[in-house]
Amino acid sequence: MPGRSSILLATVNKTLLLLLVLVPLCSASDHWDYEETHDEVRDFVAGGLVHVRLSVGDVRIVHGDSNKIRLHYTVKSRRESHVKDAHVDIEVSGRDARIEFRAPSGGNTQFEVELEVPQNSNLDVHEKVGDLTVEAIEGDKDLELGVGDIRVAIGGASYHLVNASAGIGDVNGNGYGETSGWLGKTLKYHGDGKYELRAHVGVGDITLEGK
Repeated sequence: MPGRSSILLATVNKTLLLLLVLVPLCSASDHWDYEETHDEVRDFVAGGLVHVRLSVGDVRIVHGDSNKIRLHYTVKSRRESHVKDAHVDIEVSGRDARIEFRAPSGGNTQFEVELEVPQNSNLDVHEKVGDLTVEAIEGDKDLELGVGDIRVAIGGASYHLVNASAGIGDVNGNGYGETSGWLGKTLKYHGDGKYELRAHVGVGDITLEGK
């Protein structure tokens, strides 16, 4: 059975390999030759589930005052053709909405996204590279990020479960208990609230604000 040091070395090696693959995508943000901004609006319902899928970019999710999904995003790339070919697929079916950002591969292309959802919405967000910010949304949250930082503003939401972990990085619970771990941190909290918050980042930090 492998020892703790062997497991740790394997984890570090996998993480370094991930960084070697993904960091060149992040470095593209030093200079953009082309960019386009778009807006989309869809009717939705309070209490629904919003799925978001994105490879590279920054995402900020905020709450609105209506039963609509409002999407404001900018595509940035060093190649004009990649900006033209990048697009977003939005599918709304009852209480379920799926938003997937698509861009040509291998072209240093990323999205800068602001997504407005109803105040009470459940979130399922998976992103490879970038920063993810969630501003005071009441509902369950399942947030996963490969490389970058996750920040969640708690607002008026209360949780019966918080499970946050970083493969390499820190987790700041701000009142949700102590973290454990060395190379990466883990926070687990059980309370009397209504919602669940699950967040994981491979390389980066997780911050919970405003408990």
